[in-house]
Amino acid sequence: MRADRPLADFQVNQLNTGATFAPDDARWDPDLLSLEILHEFLAVPDAAGAAAWKAVAGALPNFDANGSAAVMTEIDRLRVLAVTERPEALGEILEQDQNFQLTMLHLLMINGLSHPKTHLLMKLAARVGELMMIQLKRHFSRARPSQICPTLYPPVAMPGHSAYPAGHALIARLTALCLKQVVPPEVHDSLDELVRRISINRLIAGLHFATDNSAGVQAADLIFPVLQQCPLYQSTLAAAQNE
Repeated sequence: MRADRPLADFQVNQLNTGATFAPDDARWDPDLLSLEILHEFLAVPDAAGAAAWKAVAGALPNFDANGSAAVMTEIDRLRVLAVTERPEALGEILEQDQNFQLTMLHLLMINGLSHPKTHLLMKLAARVGELMMIQLKRHFSRARPSQICPTLYPPVAMPGHSAYPAGHALIARLTALCLKQVVPPEVHDSLDELVRRISINRLIAGLHFATDNSAGVQAADLIFPVLQQCPLYQSTLAAAQNE
């Protein structure tokens, strides 16, 4: 960029004409690389695959209509949580609002450099979870609690999709199921507790009903067997188990 000495004027003694970016290169962006799982997931040759969201949707319970006694009971609980729990939970709510898988990495004391295949395994869960989540949400189209009770006033930006099932609960549970195939059994209870904590923080924030969370966990349990059939998942799991 220097006008007095352009970079192009420097002499390079030897060009690396054999440079490559191999398929297993650790420098691949795991968020993008994990997108490869989607075409495999949609091609699973059974009742799941491309029709997976319909099978899951049929297995999830219907939520109560707005204004019902059950919904108003849930709203009352959320109003109490906003007063009694939100001030103390606010830090976690903000931290988990976007990439909540980071909390699982913190729990396991690993990162994308120390355990790249385990990290990629988590990203595979996230991509499939996102795909299924948005299809289920578009099918059910449930209003957010703060649409019914504006005074809940969530402390983070309202996600641009409906409430049911809860995406955080779904993806956190699906990620935990994947990690349980890699980490020692003594860590499993901690992963389950972290899933519960991530989910309940979304209630405290006023973003979800409790029934959104339970449906998200149930959906993840139904999706996991399909994910396990994908070749990329199987190969990544085997590599992660050797890390």
